[in-house]
Amino acid sequence: MRLSGSSNSAKGQAAGRGRAAGKSLPASRPHPSRVARRSQEERSAATRKRLCEAAVSLLAEVGYERLTTVEIARRAQVSKGAQAHHFPTKHDILAAAFEHLLMGWRARREAFVRDVGSSASMEQVLRYMWRDVFGRADYVASVEMMLAARHDPALRDRLRDLLRTWTEVRDDTFRQLVPIGESFERFATFLHLNIAVLRGLAIVRGLDGDEKMIERGLRMWIEIATDYAESQNDSAVSRGRRS
Repeated sequence: MRLSGSSNSAKGQAAGRGRAAGKSLPASRPHPSRVARRSQEERSAATRKRLCEAAVSLLAEVGYERLTTVEIARRAQVSKGAQAHHFPTKHDILAAAFEHLLMGWRARREAFVRDVGSSASMEQVLRYMWRDVFGRADYVASVEMMLAARHDPALRDRLRDLLRTWTEVRDDTFRQLVPIGESFERFATFLHLNIAVLRGLAIVRGLDGDEKMIERGLRMWIEIATDYAESQNDSAVSRGRRS
């Protein structure tokens, strides 16, 4: 027993000398199951992202009718079983791909707002909308999904649910950056007219690819929209003075 006590005492003295010399004891390691679980979550998220990106790129290239989950899995370099595990149906992967697009649009919108601050010119806003949303190759994928949803109530409901909050924030951001002195109803109409013009330019661009014509059309619309906004603000100022 004395030998055991001496051994323990010696170990305690050695540990004490180590601490006195400024040496720290080895840090405790996380439980292996926690590390594995976190890594699995990261791998799962990466796989879902690849599948969403593959679906978006294929939609832009081949369209909704020719899109298959087999091709999506192949493009993402993911097994068919892994694809089915994450997204059992075509609707599931399309809804996730649409949400992936919205998240990208939101991130670029937030970056734009940080850059310009509390206000921006009509040209700045419209060029941002073209550059970071409508003029991107992946915007065509969203058009493909929206057109397909016209005849597919289940897909339409899922896309509407995803769009609802995003469009509310988009509209509020536009109104804050480019205040227009008119009723909310007229403002909403004006905003949707801007979106319709930019969407039309995106579709025409996909048909003929005439970049010079697209730039002329965009520049002309910026002039029209700027003149309209200025006229509405001037009218609001005049009404305020009369009242």
